[in-house]
Amino acid sequence: MRSLREGDLQGMTQRDLTQAMSSDPNTVASLLERMEASNWVERRRHESDGRAYRIRLLAAGEVKYEEVRDLAVDLQTEVLSGLPEAERERFLEQLELVSLACREAAEAGARSGR
Repeated sequence: MRSLREGDLQGMTQRDLTQAMSSDPNTVASLLERMEASNWVERRRHESDGRAYRIRLLAAGEVKYEEVRDLAVDLQTEVLSGLPEAERERFLEQLELVSLACREAAEAGARSGR
């Protein structure tokens, strides 16, 4: 939901969303099916690519995003409480670096057929 909310206002393609989430296409497809059934997202034909759809967060999805975002912030605060407050931001920055390295490794593996 966050990726859709922060992405293109016209909507993201499933491929764009898969990349933004550092996930695999099957996982994203399954997730989108459930989100569409809950009326949180909609798919519309892409204006220039007949094979693709644009996925957009609907109003109910915005409401759900706000609900779960608050829960996620509370959970993050609880989990990070084990670290000294002065080190929390640095930890999150380092965690993002690890995440980016994982994404790059996965993309390199996909390009090489691994």
